[in-house]
Amino acid sequence: MPRTWPQLTTLDKTVIREPVWCHQNVELDICVAKRSGCYLAILKPIKQQLDAMLSHYSKVLMVRLDLHVCEYSGDNKKISYLMKKLKKSLNQKYGMKHVGYAWVRELETSDSQHYHLALLLNGHKIRYPQKIIKWIEQFWQNRGEPKPFTPKNCYTMIYWGDHESYKKAFFRMSYFAKERGKGHKDLAANNYSTSRLICSNSDRRNTT
Repeated sequence: MPRTWPQLTTLDKTVIREPVWCHQNVELDICVAKRSGCYLAILKPIKQQLDAMLSHYSKVLMVRLDLHVCEYSGDNKKISYLMKKLKKSLNQKYGMKHVGYAWVRELETSDSQHYHLALLLNGHKIRYPQKIIKWIEQFWQNRGEPKPFTPKNCYTMIYWGDHESYKKAFFRMSYFAKERGKGHKDLAANNYSTSRLICSNSDRRNTT
């Protein structure tokens, strides 16, 4: 039988094709390819959430994971439920009131979608991601899905005021904004989602 693709919808059409994005007088390297630029609609909220976390904590741990599903679905209920339970667990175990995240939904050559996920966590409470990764692996597999993939160099610590660590983390997260793979979903579903943290008005950042 001929292969049928799910319905294709589009994002905001503004695409950055240069390898450097200048935003608010700050130049940031972004992950562009010859045939795939980066959607501005995804870059902006990723930067906003990264800035928000660094307004609360002087150290932020960024963790990357990829999640696949066994069967295609037009909605994002599975990853939304994961994030709901993960945030609750982090609050119970570590007292984390602020949890930053970004995920994007993609479908290219496979029959089902996959998700790229980045977590932004209080780096004073969690310095290494092994326990968090294990929790996500167990949760995802217990719900009948494949074991999440952990990329090489899956985490980085971002320090407030350290432009190099900031740029390194943002470059990795900018991969989420690439044009390729977006749009295969139900009309009401999102191509991406982020936390909605608000920047702190205080100049003092938590160190615990």
